[in-house]
Amino acid sequence: MTEDLLSVRDLRTYFPTEDGLVKAVDGISFKIKKGEMVGIVGESGCGKSMTAMSILRLIDPPGKIESGEILFDGVNLTKLKETEIQKIRGGSISIIFQEPMTSLNPVFTIGEQIEEAIMLHQGLDKEKAREAAVKMLNTVGIPRADEVVDEYPHELSGGMRQRAMIAMAISCNPKLLIADEPTTALDVTIQAQILELMKDLQNRLGSSVMLITHDLGVIAEMASYVIVMYAGKIVEEAEVTELFKHAKHPYTMGLLQSKPVIVKDEDRLKSIPGQVPNPLHMPKGCYFHPRCEFATDKCRESQPQLKEVCEGHKAACWLYEGAM
Repeated sequence: MTEDLLSVRDLRTYFPTEDGLVKAVDGISFKIKKGEMVGIVGESGCGKSMTAMSILRLIDPPGKIESGEILFDGVNLTKLKETEIQKIRGGSISIIFQEPMTSLNPVFTIGEQIEEAIMLHQGLDKEKAREAAVKMLNTVGIPRADEVVDEYPHELSGGMRQRAMIAMAISCNPKLLIADEPTTALDVTIQAQILELMKDLQNRLGSSVMLITHDLGVIAEMASYVIVMYAGKIVEEAEVTELFKHAKHPYTMGLLQSKPVIVKDEDRLKSIPGQVPNPLHMPKGCYFHPRCEFATDKCRESQPQLKEVCEGHKAACWLYEGAM
């Protein structure tokens, strides 16, 4: 049985504001096994990126991890001092951000930014770190790597900047790679290249990957296990094939039905009615009930818990009360 690399238990990340408390991540639990790629999917504002920032302990004040555990390789990251988490961040755990132009420092060359991580986490000198940086750029398929290493972010195309971000992320052979919407700003052709590159690197490095996206097509192609989030909570999770064939939660069904399909007798794109609730004024009961065609009085009054509704498949929905 494959060992768990990451285990998140009842994680809650809150942001106090003048208007009230925003529960960005509201009591989620999940696991990622060693060598596994897990997809986290949901609409903008559902808590996907905030989950990643919580794992990396990069929550800006006044926001904070209110409670819960983040066990990485047996170590509770929520209990570490800042100096201790810095040794893990960028080393054992790396992240690929969704917009490299704002994530890369414009006043430093690509090489200097990769070298910094290598020197910090691997203890190499400047010369050796530069050699390693060129090797990493070659690894991610950047041509003229020995020249690009001395170029600045604005001198590269969007696809090349994203490859440079990936090179930086994998430069220290991370055990866990977090990819936060890694292809959002790229055209379709470059997206396919970046996804293929990530899959190839995962196979070669044996890293676990947490893939955050709103694109179900990317999830279907890349992930082996899927977690669906809505309004700061996990509403469904299952193996990728099981979820796509037998979605249980009405929100997941809505996401799958809203994908464009070329069918002759269908001339309208289906959509989920309504809007994501205001985080300052969450509805009573199930957060999805105002948009759900199956909602009952119980859904409006009580919040369902995530539970196994069939073997290996969990959902937070009153439709499956009494299942398993």
